[in-house]
Amino acid sequence: MALTPYAWHAEPAAQLAFLRERLPNAVLLYGAPGTGVFELGRAFATSLLCESPAADGTPCGRCRGCELVHAGSHPDFKPVVSEFMANVFELPYVPADNERSGDKKKLSREVRIHQVRALTDFIGLAANRGGRRVVLVYPADMVREEAASALLKSMEEPPEGLVFILCAEDIDAVLPTIRSRSRLVRVPLPTKDEALQFLRTKKVKNAEAALAMAGGAPLAALKDDTVPRLATKAESAVMDLLRRGDEIGLDAILRAHPTDLSVPALAMLLSRWSHDLVRTKSGVGPRYFVGEADAIERLAQKAEAAKLWDFLAVCAGVRRAAEHPLNARQVWEAVFIRYRQIWAR
Repeated sequence: MALTPYAWHAEPAAQLAFLRERLPNAVLLYGAPGTGVFELGRAFATSLLCESPAADGTPCGRCRGCELVHAGSHPDFKPVVSEFMANVFELPYVPADNERSGDKKKLSREVRIHQVRALTDFIGLAANRGGRRVVLVYPADMVREEAASALLKSMEEPPEGLVFILCAEDIDAVLPTIRSRSRLVRVPLPTKDEALQFLRTKKVKNAEAALAMAGGAPLAALKDDTVPRLATKAESAVMDLLRRGDEIGLDAILRAHPTDLSVPALAMLLSRWSHDLVRTKSGVGPRYFVGEADAIERLAQKAEAAKLWDFLAVCAGVRRAAEHPLNARQVWEAVFIRYRQIWAR
């Protein structure tokens, strides 16, 4: 047996098995989206609450502890998951007191302050089943400053037997003080052969192309509905401007703005494109837009590395802010004017 069904989890799973002997107060799992960071974190949480684990810590799947975790009713397990990811993974989400569960709104991708504050009661309780208690936080890179400060206080002096498992897909976005109080375990991308073998067992068509667009992350290639996507017409307009790069006129930027623009989807596409520009400038080659390698190579050759890195940082900022109310037209104009300036002399 294995902690998860994913072959590329073997190394981090071995690290987690080693940590069981002297478990730290907090473990921070991190890796690229689509590598199964949360799945591994949840499996590790289950293994800690399993009452008959294997020698390597693999949960038995049959004991009362495992049954309660899978049913979502284990009294010693507290998932703290964003509303969006709770919906994806079918986990409970309790809205804030000033929210009504029937309200139609965009699902939040952030772990919010009321969720972290609700940990106080859980932390103060004794273990119901006499073993460990586990708090699972995801995505830990989407815990904003106020909520992160509250989480940090909970992590500073946890009672004996309480373990925090944090899962993040952007390690740099996790509060440094939280990182410093956690044992870091990296979840790597699989090798290309591992990823393709996995996708082919799942009957994915054009597996190689799907894997390339997912940046080598097989779970993203398998099912990327957790990744925001642009409508076809909007994506065509964005790609046209990105390819033209050094030749974009201001009038083209203003004229090409799509009416159905999704800022989170635009931020994701720009981040991937700028990532490929930086990689190509460094002599590595594109990771996401393999089919655009010639255009990316041409643009990268004409650009200064520092300007490409600056634009990558701009894209990261847009991604962090994308879930907040933003004027799509203003974001469009600001980002593409900045993109155009990469090649300005």
